[in-house]
Order: sequence, then C-alpha cells, then structure tokens
Amino acid sequence: MAIKLPLRFRLLHLMSSKSEANVHDLMKDLRAEYGNEGQFSVKSFEKHLTSMRASGLIEETDVDIDEQGKLLETFTITDFGRDRLKYLPGSWK
Repeated sequence: MAIKLPLRFRLLHLMSSKSEANVHDLMKDLRAEYGNEGQFSVKSFEKHLTSMRASGLIEETDVDIDEQGKLLETFTITDFGRDRLKYLPGSWK
C-alpha cells in the first residue's frame, strides 16, 4: 500500500488524473482518505488550491456560483504542476 501523501501533494496528484475539478469534486474523491482529519474542510481545501494556484501548480479554468450562492472555481493542473509530480514517492507513480 502506498504511503499517505500530504494533502496538498495528494490534491496535485489527483488533479493530474482529471481534466479539471472544483473543491467539491476533490473533497468527494478524497473523503475516504482524509475525511477523518481536521484539515478536511472546504475552507482548508480552498486555501490549498489558492496556494497551489499562486505557485503555478494549477490554474483556474472556470468561475461560477454554486447552489449556495458562493463562488465556485474550477482548476486544472499546469505543466509545471505535472513536472512536480516527479517528486512523488515511487509507490505513487
């Protein structure tokens, strides 16, 4: 079994398998792995995504308003982000 990755790196890894995703998509996919951790919240995921965007690992592809009237950003991984995946442990490649 693969070691558990830090959440931010796991988000990047997950985004490499999707053409694009928003915070709700990512939380749904990672609930089984991280759902029992204190960092598993929309606010925490949004902070990670904002940081990853600022670092150039992901980029925004769409902005919409969700069912609750909140801003919903959709992201995709960048070439720079894909290149950073080379630092994944061997069991995650």
